[in-house]
Amino acid sequence: MSEQQDYRIIGKAIPLKDAVDKVTGRLKFSGDIRVPDMVHGKILHSPHPHARITGIDIRRAESLPGVLGIVTHQDAPAWEWENCWHNYGGRILDDRVRFVGDEVAAVAAESVEIAEAALELIDVEYEILEPTFDPIESLAPDAPQVRAEGNARPPTEVIWGDLDSGVEMADVIVDASMAFDSQAYAPIGRNACTAQWEGDRVTVWTCTQTPSEMRDAIARGLGVPISNVRVISQPCGSSFGLWWIGSLQLITVLLARKVGRAVKIGLSQEECFATVKRRHLERSTGRLGVKRDGSVTFIDLEHVHDNGAYGLKPDVGFLTVDLWGAGPHGRFIDRGVSTNLVTAGCMRGVGDVTMGAFVERLLDMAAVEIDMDPLEFRLKNHIRAGDPLRAMEGETLDQMDLASLPDGWPELGKLDGEALSDCLIRGAEAFGWNEKWTGWGKPSAIDGPKRRAVGVATGVHSCGTEDEYPVSALVRVHADGSATLHVSIGRQGQGSETTQAQIAAEALGIPIDRLIVQAGDTDAAPPSHGAIASNTSYRTGFATWDAALDAKRQILETAALQMGSHAPDDLDMRDGVVFSPSDPAVSLTLEEIMSTYRPDSMTPPMILGRTSTPMPPSMMYARYFAAHFVEVEVDIDTGEIRLLDYVATQDSGTVLNAKVLENQVIGGAILGAGFALTEHLAFEPDTGRILNPGFLDYKVMRAPDFPLDPGVLFGDSHDPVGAFGAKSGGEAPTTAPIPAISQAVYNAIGVWLDIPMTPERVLEALGKI
Repeated sequence: MSEQQDYRIIGKAIPLKDAVDKVTGRLKFSGDIRVPDMVHGKILHSPHPHARITGIDIRRAESLPGVLGIVTHQDAPAWEWENCWHNYGGRILDDRVRFVGDEVAAVAAESVEIAEAALELIDVEYEILEPTFDPIESLAPDAPQVRAEGNARPPTEVIWGDLDSGVEMADVIVDASMAFDSQAYAPIGRNACTAQWEGDRVTVWTCTQTPSEMRDAIARGLGVPISNVRVISQPCGSSFGLWWIGSLQLITVLLARKVGRAVKIGLSQEECFATVKRRHLERSTGRLGVKRDGSVTFIDLEHVHDNGAYGLKPDVGFLTVDLWGAGPHGRFIDRGVSTNLVTAGCMRGVGDVTMGAFVERLLDMAAVEIDMDPLEFRLKNHIRAGDPLRAMEGETLDQMDLASLPDGWPELGKLDGEALSDCLIRGAEAFGWNEKWTGWGKPSAIDGPKRRAVGVATGVHSCGTEDEYPVSALVRVHADGSATLHVSIGRQGQGSETTQAQIAAEALGIPIDRLIVQAGDTDAAPPSHGAIASNTSYRTGFATWDAALDAKRQILETAALQMGSHAPDDLDMRDGVVFSPSDPAVSLTLEEIMSTYRPDSMTPPMILGRTSTPMPPSMMYARYFAAHFVEVEVDIDTGEIRLLDYVATQDSGTVLNAKVLENQVIGGAILGAGFALTEHLAFEPDTGRILNPGFLDYKVMRAPDFPLDPGVLFGDSHDPVGAFGAKSGGEAPTTAPIPAISQAVYNAIGVWLDIPMTPERVLEALGKI
């Protein structure tokens, strides 16, 4: 792919395609869906963290006027279904409940009020089982077993070099531990699901980041052919990984099939917080060695994360091992463990938020010991182009026949490119790092009880993943020269339909207002990996680009036949006009080409462009990076931490749309800062019940909590594979805030804290409470 060019659409801050619909209230969310003859459903949740259902009597509920049907575990198929990447594994409804809030039954009725009243009339008998909540204690052999497979998942290990040699090389060794509370997704918009059966085929309207994967999960869960399931993904206020596939959708489909009418189940805010999914509870311990010149000699890290009741993840997903894997020796071990808490799974940034923050803490502690500026330390040690990707070493790479790979692919197992140094240097200049940095553990200013200091940190994430599902797209060019892009992505406010439209329109050579995007209808879009793992702009973007080029190839071939005097290779298309660069007087509009019928040209009424070029496995070569700078003020009397200044830089390759990417970067910084300072779920000790399932008691960052005018800069890079040189954008910005803020707090008050760094933890660390 060529380097940066004078693009007409790529790189332009084109307004979101759905912006007008959003601000005028016309955009339909999952809660707005209405279909004829629709009834309403509600779900009965378990009051116990661990119990076996020994009896369930639905007769009183069934007799309530307006109740149409009830499903329990006795109606559910015996087999299990699984969410993407081990985020859920279990039956639709089971005779065993594993957390407070687990689904027990669902009622369909003529109104929401009747359905809620019917829930109170369902009589359930439970055999209470011993629960387990702490992930470390749940690893013990005698701990209560949450799942038939046992609590512990096989550990994920990444090992290179020889740790003993790394220890011998080190002049300084530091060790630490760090705990991360569980973060809620805290969705602004709630989700709902509507399911309608017509014969043996079901249509589902819901918000999902993964329409194709949801279609397949419903087919597996209900035991029906994939062709009998249609998913139409609706927009939602936010997701961050919450709305992939959930029990909500499968229960709604099951209930609709039983009552023979369309059923809609809408979740309350409390249900969204407390019964679906959350970020893992996580614990890290480790050590790191450095030479006096700042060179890292080894990293040795062990990590434990809880999967809650139904998660099955063997690891949290960590590419931080690549960011800091340039050193000669290292070991990263992650263990997943089941608990009787609500299911935990992938949340924006996954393990690069948590494990990444811990690795950066070890780096900071080492830099303290050798008295090296943290900016200089990072510039010296971060991964460079051509360095090995440690996460991909060993068995994964060994299984590939590298000699048979297509020409033009990047070298697998090594980083293809980065602009992290550029981000760090330019970010430091914009922030004024050299003027503000005063040394480790030294406030830059003191005003009574208030201490100011600065911090810098980096982050990394994957540019999508080839695991589990390929990417694909279709581009239809119609008789009037307009076009439709069909692609299987979710719409959670990140602007993906706009950036995908920019890619398709630029590749085709048509104005963007002549192209629309149909996102997330599985009857129209080809199967494709959804909007997860920073997949959309990189891997889905590649598929969109390739499908658009295929459509353009067909257009130019047809135009060449119609013109008669030029070969397809001598033609190009720009702004919907096909022309010859060598003979500008020769041109045809796309509408003329598509609407002119000639038997010898075999002009079709529609051209269909398909993804046909295999995309290299991006996990084997591509990463994108963030570097954040922050100034904080800590009040040692109240424990309050305020953010005073913030600069976020990012290496996302070619910027497809600056406004969209800026929103992603600042949104990620705010999400990460919220986790750093305030966000955490509180669990009742004896039951694991979430005590703060709503915005009244769950503290997210508000507008006044974040600097009013944060700086955003983009690194100077061009990816050799991504569409027009673009990389990913949405998750790396969540990975740098915690370590940057944590470092700044240390410099202000001289203590390292667990996450979140609440006022109570500040005061405890200072010995004031």
